[in-house]
Amino acid sequence: MTVTQQPYDTRQPAGTGELRISGVSVLSAAGVGLDALRDRLSGREPVLGGDEPCASDAADYAGLPGRVAAVPDFRITDYVPRKGTKNLDRTTRLGLAASTLLKRELSERAGIPEASWEATGIAMGTVVGSLRSSVELDVDILQGQGTDLVNPAVFPNTTMNCCASQIAIWHTFRGPNSTLANGTVSALSALRYAARLIRCGHAGRMLVGGVEELSPHTAWGTRLKKEVQESVPVGEGAALVALEPAGPDAPPALATVTACEVLFARERTQAGYAEALGRAVDRAGQAAEAAGTGIELVLPGTVGTFLQGAEESVLDRFDAERVDVRAAVGECGGALGAMQLAAAVALGRPGTGVLITGIDESGAVAAAVLTIGERA
Repeated sequence: MTVTQQPYDTRQPAGTGELRISGVSVLSAAGVGLDALRDRLSGREPVLGGDEPCASDAADYAGLPGRVAAVPDFRITDYVPRKGTKNLDRTTRLGLAASTLLKRELSERAGIPEASWEATGIAMGTVVGSLRSSVELDVDILQGQGTDLVNPAVFPNTTMNCCASQIAIWHTFRGPNSTLANGTVSALSALRYAARLIRCGHAGRMLVGGVEELSPHTAWGTRLKKEVQESVPVGEGAALVALEPAGPDAPPALATVTACEVLFARERTQAGYAEALGRAVDRAGQAAEAAGTGIELVLPGTVGTFLQGAEESVLDRFDAERVDVRAAVGECGGALGAMQLAAAVALGRPGTGVLITGIDESGAVAAAVLTIGERA
């Protein structure tokens, strides 16, 4: 028997109808929640500060060009019980806090019973997971402790899928569990992947987003690569959206995923990046036009980076307001796309479209359109 795989098309779903974002949670350098992010993006709150996540790290940031910006006053025990959190890395703690907020808010607002959450899946975007955990484990081994004396409780932190796995364990999610690493467009890649899982019948609800921690390792790595301007703080954060198919029992939609395109540049040059992003934006724009959605807000993903020119050459065609999310939350790697999704819901006007774009230096590009719901 020959099985023919049907092409995946976000614009013309087969059988399951449109996909909706029913809930959003976000922890960023702006604070916790959509209101804090909205205030920062709209200019009602001051620009990013420069606090490190832990005072004991201060010496490790000495001499670092530019600023860093952590999630303010973050403690995982404000979100979950203390037991079991001792050995969790900061990446996992941020993701776990975001998932706890999202589950709690959506359960209360939509009256979702606990049993309904078991079939939920996760698609989490990141660059490499917790870089700090991996480096510190390597250092412990190389400096003489050896593999036999490594604390086995911290080893899971070195795996890229630790955060998504811990979220599933803590909340008893039994749906598909995935971690996607696609640079700064990781979260948008996760959105497209999660949409495919739902359309293929593998999940009824997916929590989709991205997470990145601030550490001396990521901060110095970012500055030494010199791909991001020093005026942009190195930040961190986690953001998640609940993605569900439309239906009579579905919660009210904050936004509809009208399009999500992820492509790859044939050449890693400014012209190559622009050509690939142009193709992605064209496809997303066609989907928006077919849905009768007008683009009134654009959230570019490369402002303040060496890729800004390539992205601007594509977006110049849009006569729409632009908001720089990176300036508000800092350079946060794989979590940037998730921050853009949260910002779209926070700032978008009901009934209008928000275009989200991104380019990663690896050649990955992404463009997504959200149609904002009446309750956003």
